[in-house]
Amino acid sequence: MNYSSITRLTGFASGMDTDSIVKKLMNAESISLNKLKQNQQKQTWQSDAYRQWNTDLLAFRTNTVFNMSLSKSYNTFDVTSSQENAVSATASGSSLAGSYSVAVKQLASSATYTGDKVSLDSTKSLGNSVQGTGQLAADTSVTIKVNNDPKNPVAQLSATIDIKTTDSINDVVAKINDAKDSSGKSLGLQAFYDQTLQQFTLKTKETGAVTKIDLSANTSAESQAFLRNTLGVDTANLVATGRNATIIFNGNEITSLASNDATIMGINFSFKSPTVDASGNITESTVAVSQNTDGVIKNIKEFIDQYNSILDKINKAVSDPVYRDYQPILEEQRSEMSEKQIEMWEGKAKSGLLRSDSILTGVANKMRNAVTSIIDTGSSYHSFASIGISSKSFQDKGKLYVDETKLREAIQTDPDAVEKLFSQLGDSEKGTNGVINRISDALQEAIKMVTNKAGSTGNSQYDQSVIGKLLSNTQTDISRQVEKLSRKESHYYRQFAAMEQAMSRLNSQSSWLYQQTNGGM
Repeated sequence: MNYSSITRLTGFASGMDTDSIVKKLMNAESISLNKLKQNQQKQTWQSDAYRQWNTDLLAFRTNTVFNMSLSKSYNTFDVTSSQENAVSATASGSSLAGSYSVAVKQLASSATYTGDKVSLDSTKSLGNSVQGTGQLAADTSVTIKVNNDPKNPVAQLSATIDIKTTDSINDVVAKINDAKDSSGKSLGLQAFYDQTLQQFTLKTKETGAVTKIDLSANTSAESQAFLRNTLGVDTANLVATGRNATIIFNGNEITSLASNDATIMGINFSFKSPTVDASGNITESTVAVSQNTDGVIKNIKEFIDQYNSILDKINKAVSDPVYRDYQPILEEQRSEMSEKQIEMWEGKAKSGLLRSDSILTGVANKMRNAVTSIIDTGSSYHSFASIGISSKSFQDKGKLYVDETKLREAIQTDPDAVEKLFSQLGDSEKGTNGVINRISDALQEAIKMVTNKAGSTGNSQYDQSVIGKLLSNTQTDISRQVEKLSRKESHYYRQFAAMEQAMSRLNSQSSWLYQQTNGGM
């Protein structure tokens, strides 16, 4: 390594390879610097390893553990409908298993205008005579007032749309669909002209009895003619309203549903058409909701697999051997090694970076304690072991196995207790906190400790974490050492330069004496 950028010409008088000699001297002087660089590399590797654990623990807590805290993981259901084309349903975590009768008398609909047949050529302007009776004689405008918010039935939006003879029917449709009130809020309308049906349709996007389209403000002869002749709208009835769905659920008639999607008894229903028989009489559809035990078992087994995976990874990290003879490779050494040798060497140099690490050992112990705890569920199913989840031997280091037969029996016998065992919120000291929440708390604490130790992925490694400060201090020591060695190198070169000058003078004197002696003969 050159510690100075100065170009030197040496060895003219002595013939010595001064650079080689100085390099060997500096190699001896650089031992402490090399140790600093190796320490810095180890600290960087440790920082990377901790930050990766920060990411892994956070992902496990945010995804796997969080999902197991939700009731949907334990309340999975199969849903069937005797009239799937009329009534379909899906269950949620809060659904109640059972059989329900549902009759659909009327679907919710939007406020809608459906015009009479008007033959229009969408490629021509409305003022073109080819439009026949639908021709627009003069420019006009139409005012549309809309109630389109089921949550705020009295809120009315209004916009006036300019219609020109040069517009095509497609232009008119686009203007209506893009219509906004004075504040820039969309009217929420859907307009369409079907060339095949020769029919114009205007409707609100929302459904329900609160929706309304009011065209009654269009009293001028021009606007009336446009609505009647061009769009085919019945000008005798310029107010259209939507309607609510009407259903009969377990014998109770419900008329307040503004949408054809509704949640009743925790079940998400979708009403598609009235339930009628061949004679047109209203009939009942039977919707059956039954617990899907296989789905619950699948969710629990997937969680156990993820738990075992993260625990196995922790166990490996804290037990990897340390190869003290394998230190980080210096840049000068890399040129003397093959890529395969470098890979093998660094593999051993990185091994054991987190051996016996207190943070990882601590979170693993807390996770093991969580899955072996007794939880007050008010049932005999109060521990993982009681529902068929346990380790087989000490050598497994906490790995869990699932007895599916025993787990199935617990779910079928007391599903509430199984859910409480996993996700009950409570106090760990009093034994009322579920296993999932205990694991989540342990992970949260470990993540915080890892962040304090090495920071988070994406941030500078030279942050205010413990290792971040070590890296900063080590870099400062390296900079000082490099400066010190640069001065030492310059010192050696000055010494050799002085020697060269002395030898040069000696050679000059010897040459003069030789000349004098030979000259006197």
